[in-house]
Amino acid sequence: NSKKAKNMSASDRVKQYPLGVLHSDGGKLFCTYCNVTVDHYRKSFVDRHLDSSTHRKRKVEIQSTTANDSLAKKQKTKSTKSREARNYLNFELTEVCVCANIPLEKLDNKKLHKFLRRHVTNGGVIPSSAQLRFVDKLTSYYDPDSRERTSRFTQ
Repeated sequence: NSKKAKNMSASDRVKQYPLGVLHSDGGKLFCTYCNVTVDHYRKSFVDRHLDSSTHRKRKVEIQSTTANDSLAKKQKTKSTKSREARNYLNFELTEVCVCANIPLEKLDNKKLHKFLRRHVTNGGVIPSSAQLRFVDKLTSYYDPDSRERTSRFTQ
């Protein structure tokens, strides 16, 4: 005969286990992983549920899904940041070429690419002129006369 704890509340039982394993709602005890009610009056019932193969399997599934989701979010954030940095670099490169009256086609020069790859950190990632599509954005920063000057660089 196991004794039933008459004055043990569900929230009291939650405190006896690691954070996040169990939770209480409306006076009932729930397994967070399995989302089932567990008898909170008898500790042995809670222990039996936590030792069950169903609970352990569900816990592993949820933990691996959570880990994969957070990894995917981190990778997406990192990818977005690197894409934004690359786009900004391309924008600045276009701006520098346009302001210095350097035709964008000069970036396609093989000797220039070889030089940049050898002597500049990440020089191998300099885009070709076809990849630079920022001239329209640049013209909005400058006066209307510059529109004529920049249009010859993109043709």
